[in-house]
Amino acid sequence: PLQAYRVCVDGYVTDDSGTGVVHQAPAFGADDNRVCLAHGIIVKGGFIPDPIDDDGRFDEQVSSIGITGIHVKEADKKIVETLKEMKRLVSNNSLVHSYPFCWRSDTPLIYKAVPSWFVKVESIKDRIVANNEKTYWVPSFVKEKRFKDWLVNANDWAVSRNR
Repeated sequence: PLQAYRVCVDGYVTDDSGTGVVHQAPAFGADDNRVCLAHGIIVKGGFIPDPIDDDGRFDEQVSSIGITGIHVKEADKKIVETLKEMKRLVSNNSLVHSYPFCWRSDTPLIYKAVPSWFVKVESIKDRIVANNEKTYWVPSFVKEKRFKDWLVNANDWAVSRNR
């Protein structure tokens, strides 16, 4: 079952440039996805809630809060009302911050998960690191520093491209 309306903690959220509270949308950002995985909200390779259609409008997955068909940039008022009714609204303020816009149309961009092919690097990470130890590197510091650090922290590699 979908686990929504949970409080999670992570180090990337701070109060030095805002409230220190953010929502998590695992289909729309790497940090959001990582935090939701770590807290058991989603599972790797499993269903990722994505209630936004290709036109940037909420779909039937969120019909219970009455925002189906509304563009994500126009739904805030209804979402705030719903959270207030549920007694889960922490604060309702506007903060000015940078946001990405399309250079052609000057419209807000929405980052969205799309179907992708991945190389399962995490499942072979130990072997890759071991093979790095057997490799002769020039300069030698690459073996012990930059490349090794990258291998040790490697995630599954998305090889699909969609732009």
